[in-house]
Amino acid sequence: MRRLLCFEVNQVFTRLGRPPACYNPRVIIDKTREPSLQVNEGEPFAIDSAEVQRDVEHSTLTNVVRDGAPVTFAAGDTVTMWTGPNVVFMGKAVDERSVLDLLSTKVDDKPDDYESI
Repeated sequence: MRRLLCFEVNQVFTRLGRPPACYNPRVIIDKTREPSLQVNEGEPFAIDSAEVQRDVEHSTLTNVVRDGAPVTFAAGDTVTMWTGPNVVFMGKAVDERSVLDLLSTKVDDKPDDYESI
């Protein structure tokens, strides 16, 4: 009996009205998506590729490559990734190779734009 692909399993679950049984938590962004990166307030620059690892609690941008070499960050850098004109990831660098999404880095209970009454 052949193994079912994740896609096929998800189609069966969808037809039964159930949530997908599996998904790929890694998203690879390559040159075909025209990715670029902006660090802090700097100018955006083109990158070769990057990987976004998704989890229930957070997402992490990692494995960023530019001109064939790894891109490094300073802890605390604000990093924005674009594909074409669209922002697809925003976060804070936690070390030189990993950027945690902004929602996961927020530690207070209320957004900065709201005023307590």
